[in-house]
Amino acid sequence: MTLLNVVLTQPTQDGTLTPAKGVLIFTPTQRRTVDGTVVLPVRFQAPLVAGAAVVELEPSTLAWVWRIDEHVAGIPARTIYAAIPDTLDLDYTDLVPIDPDTLTAIEAPEPAWTAALTEADTRLSAGTITPDPDDPGFFLIGA
Repeated sequence: MTLLNVVLTQPTQDGTLTPAKGVLIFTPTQRRTVDGTVVLPVRFQAPLVAGAAVVELEPSTLAWVWRIDEHVAGIPARTIYAAIPDTLDLDYTDLVPIDPDTLTAIEAPEPAWTAALTEADTRLSAGTITPDPDDPGFFLIGA
């Protein structure tokens, strides 16, 4: 079994962080057989106490992962799917999001500015963006 350590906080008006209030719901995505026993995909809840919870989870396999539903006061519910490795302790921040359809890791999305930077680099290479000779920090965009 793996101990998953969860700590969730929320910002406050004065810029500090306060423990989040809510509950996490854990559900295996598949029924499975363990030592001749069928384990049903029944969910269970782990309430946040002072913004934290420690949950003992069976490590997942290539056939199933854990669905984790966050229900935190003040924000919309969030669902993630995560593979739980066979380790003693695991921090919630170290979970790798999994696509529940393919059971493969979801790549972290690129920040929005990388697309604009890539486009500018492409246009600069093509000669459709040229440096402004009067302002070396500014580019003229033209055909």
